[in-house]
Amino acid sequence: MDKNDLSGSMSPESIGPKDRKLIDQFLELRQSYQAITQQIEHDLQTPLDHYQQKRLFYLDVGDLTHFRLNFFDTVGYFLRESLATTYHLEIWDRQTHQKRCYSLDELQRISRWEVEQGTAIETITYGRLGYRIRRTFDIYNRRLYVSKTEFFNANEQIPLIDGLMLLQQELNDHTLWIRGKLLRIKDFT
Repeated sequence: MDKNDLSGSMSPESIGPKDRKLIDQFLELRQSYQAITQQIEHDLQTPLDHYQQKRLFYLDVGDLTHFRLNFFDTVGYFLRESLATTYHLEIWDRQTHQKRCYSLDELQRISRWEVEQGTAIETITYGRLGYRIRRTFDIYNRRLYVSKTEFFNANEQIPLIDGLMLLQQELNDHTLWIRGKLLRIKDFT
């Protein structure tokens, strides 16, 4: 800490009543959040991190599009360039009876579209390999929950595990990231 850290109203020696009240509110909220999280994880019999790391739910359509835009700016960029990978998102809004379709280049436009109830289907196509992964999400109260994940080889559906193993085998030939175990197959899907 240097003298610049002590500028303003912050004092390292004490916390005033106004700041204490705000910090107290923060600590109460944090404690409530932790208690709720523990109860949910007890009921689920698994940590919520399990669901988050596997991307089995999203906060809303904007959360999904944000994740996919970041994905295709990083690891997905390699996939687009070397394997002609494409992305497609279809959303059916059950309340307005609208269906909309978006390519990767169009994802920016939907970040503010709020869907209360419906279905979303995202498809990642690995063009040069002839593989396709399709995830179906149920949308309920704006939240997206994975309901089905399918893998296709040359337009024929195959078991997901077999498909992911095929994809991993192909990617081993195309990238040092998997061979070097820097990334796992799920990082490419």
